[in-house]
Amino acid sequence: MAEICAAQGLEADAAEMWRRFLRASYLMRSEHHADPVYKRYDQAWADQFEYVFRRMRLSGDAWAAALQFKAALAGASAFPDARPAIDALRPHYRLALLSNADDDFLTECLSRNGLSFDTVVTSERAEAIKPHPAIFRYLARELGVLAGNILYAGDNPVPDVLGPARAGMKSAWVNRNGMRKPRNVPQPDVRVRSLDELVGLLVPPR
Repeated sequence: MAEICAAQGLEADAAEMWRRFLRASYLMRSEHHADPVYKRYDQAWADQFEYVFRRMRLSGDAWAAALQFKAALAGASAFPDARPAIDALRPHYRLALLSNADDDFLTECLSRNGLSFDTVVTSERAEAIKPHPAIFRYLARELGVLAGNILYAGDNPVPDVLGPARAGMKSAWVNRNGMRKPRNVPQPDVRVRSLDELVGLLVPPR
């Protein structure tokens, strides 16, 4: 957010902008929680920045901010345990990536980090967003696997535990920061602190 402020010459508290951006995301998702309206992420982020700029009385360019935010995500580095975990799991399992993302920036991020999967599904491709079960069912169809035979791992309890549960999948919550589970989220089938720990549960010792 500080980089966006600098690029647009906005005098604003970047931390406050981030809090309001998250609030805008929460409000927009809550409006369509049961039956979410699909939007590409660049459009959704532009809508959120529009909300933020209006609330903070800033004359910012919402679309330019969304594109800068998108570029930053495309250039992000994977967690250090990601590639070793993928390499360790690949001989034993079919691996898929399911992400609330647009195809272009996710493809760029995966390529930059040297990460590959048997199947990649984005919210853009499925035209649905987590935690709605439609995106998880789309993944199951792409894999040709029953939902009950899929273990979905993620670090956010609402999209990554509640979502798979709604679709009949098992879930592994990678709780890196020791978060408390929200009340409306069911218990995950597996709780770990890292992908290394998850690999230890899924790969038999030599």
